[in-house]
Amino acid sequence: MKTLKILPALLLTAFFCSCASEKARYVESGGARSVITVKKINMADWNAAAAELVNNMLASNAFAKINAPLPLKMKVSRVANRTSDMIDTDLLTTQITIALQNSGKVSVLSDDQYSQELAKRKLNGAEILPDITMSGKIIELRDSDEDTNEVTYVFFLELNYNSTIVWQGQKQIAKQSDKGIFGW
Repeated sequence: MKTLKILPALLLTAFFCSCASEKARYVESGGARSVITVKKINMADWNAAAAELVNNMLASNAFAKINAPLPLKMKVSRVANRTSDMIDTDLLTTQITIALQNSGKVSVLSDDQYSQELAKRKLNGAEILPDITMSGKIIELRDSDEDTNEVTYVFFLELNYNSTIVWQGQKQIAKQSDKGIFGW
C-alpha cells in the first residue's frame, strides 16, 4: 500500500526532472551540431543555399558577359517567399552580396534612403542606377507517407541585365523526419 502512495510522487518527480533544461552552449551557426527541423528553413539551409548559388554565379562567367566595367553596380530586387513561413530573405541575399562584393565583381547599391539622398546630392540630383539586378524566389514543397515527412526548399536566383536574364541558379534542400506517434 505504501508503494502505491509513493508511486505517483516518484512519477511526478521523474516527469519534472526530465523537463529540466540543459545549460546553454555555443554551437557553430549552421554547423553539424545545429538543430535541424523539417518545420522551417534553418541557418544551415541558408548557408548551403547561399554558398552554392554564389559559387555557381561566379563560376558561370555571367559578369564577364555584361558590357560594363567591373565592379558592376547591383541592386537586390524582390526575392519572393512561397513558403508557409514568414521568412527574412535577407538571410540569403546578404550572404550572397557580401561574397560578390568581396570578389570585386559587384558593388551593391544601398537601400538606405539617407545614402541614396547623399549620392544624389553629390551627383547634382542624378540617381545612381544599377547595371544589374538580382531577384528570385523560395518555394516550399511538402510530402509525406505513412512513416516519413519530407520538405524540400527550392531557392531560385537570377541576374538581370537590361531586362535580360544573364544567369539563373537554383539550390534544392530536402529534409526528412520520421513521423511521431501523433503524425507530424
